[in-house]
Amino acid sequence: MNRRQFISSIGRGTIFTGLAALSGVLIYRKSKITEPCNFDFVCRDCRKLNSCKQPEAVIFKRNKNKKSA
Repeated sequence: MNRRQFISSIGRGTIFTGLAALSGVLIYRKSKITEPCNFDFVCRDCRKLNSCKQPEAVIFKRNKNKKSA
C-alpha cells in the first residue's frame, strides 16, 4: 500500500464514520417538537415509552405486558 492509497482509505473511513454517526444522531435525538411518532420500529428502545401516549406505544406496552404475564 502506498501513501496515496493509505490517505484515501483513511479519508473514506472518516467520511463513512461521520455519516454513520450523524445518521444515528438524527434518528435517535430528542425531538423538541411534539409531533406524532413515526418510528414505530423503535418503541422497544424508546426512552419515552413509559410516558408515551401514542397509539403504537400503547399497543406495544399492552403486548409487552401480555408476554411477560
